[in-house]
Amino acid sequence: MVAPTRMFLLAAALLGAAAGCTTSTDATPRRVGDALRPAAAPVPPTQEIEILDPNVDPTGKPVARVAPLATSPSVECAPVLPASAVQQQVEVPPAILVHKFYYTGDRSFQGPMIPGGPLIVSVNHPKTLERVYVPITLPPGAPRVTYTNDTIRYDYGPQSVSLVFGVCGNPRVRYSQATNVHENTRTRISTARTETRDFVTRTGIPSGLQRFKDTTKSTLGAVADRVHDGGKFVADAVTTAIEFIPGAQLLKSNPEDQAIREQERLQRDADRRPNLDNTFVPRAP
Repeated sequence: MVAPTRMFLLAAALLGAAAGCTTSTDATPRRVGDALRPAAAPVPPTQEIEILDPNVDPTGKPVARVAPLATSPSVECAPVLPASAVQQQVEVPPAILVHKFYYTGDRSFQGPMIPGGPLIVSVNHPKTLERVYVPITLPPGAPRVTYTNDTIRYDYGPQSVSLVFGVCGNPRVRYSQATNVHENTRTRISTARTETRDFVTRTGIPSGLQRFKDTTKSTLGAVADRVHDGGKFVADAVTTAIEFIPGAQLLKSNPEDQAIREQERLQRDADRRPNLDNTFVPRAP
């Protein structure tokens, strides 16, 4: 009886240990694709963004400098200066703006002071989780930074710059002169217009109006044709009735009479013209 008791206690201990290893996280249902997305972390806004200075100006401002024009022998490049002059180009070394923890959930925070000018944004793509480098130009200042699952927006008040990520393509940079409130209003108006157009199309009103217009046009055309036919019928009937009137043929003029009358008219016009041979011309005193 001692061995079965020990086996029972050992089995109970193993079951208890297995139950103790189960946590609430294991029982939480997960969505498809959660394994590819990092968990949201409460990162302070001051640690979200880091700016790497190119070290060309002691104050950190963008500086233009002249550098030799780099040309490749295999690529034909039209020089902007005479061939005898030294080929040079003007460049502004960009600073590097690093988003260290994007995407950490939808959030909006006050960004750091950015020197402005050309920058290279280094950020993880929210769909592919690959590190991408996007050239961008920002105004100087401290923008309001907004994170969504497919966009990083730098809001400067009257103008903004958005970095939009596709499903698996390269990010797109969009420059706008509208505030965030204006953009939301414009998006809502566009959505409402599209929904209204779809609703009206579903009701069948546009197709009904088109059918009404086509039917009205066809009806008016048919009425015009019937009026023309009726007028022609009446005119033909009147002409036929006149021809049956006794003496109606005498009222008609034949071509010979018309030619004689035309000849007489021309003769009268010729007689009215002055004859230069019989015209008296007085002499000058």
